Amino acid sequence: ANHDEARRDIVQYIVGFYNPVRLHSTLGYLSPCAYEAKLTAKQPSDVSEIT
Repeated sequence: ANHDEARRDIVQYIVGFYNPVRLHSTLGYLSPCAYEAKLTAKQPSDVSEIT
């Protein structure tokens, strides 16, 4: 493996697992995907329009 392949593999790992899947202490030990789903579920889907 050369330098470019190693760099590509590291970026793939960070983008594909390390950031979205691993648990983050600042998010209450949830993955970013789980945290976002939990946050989205709490918000009302319909927002009334003020005119």
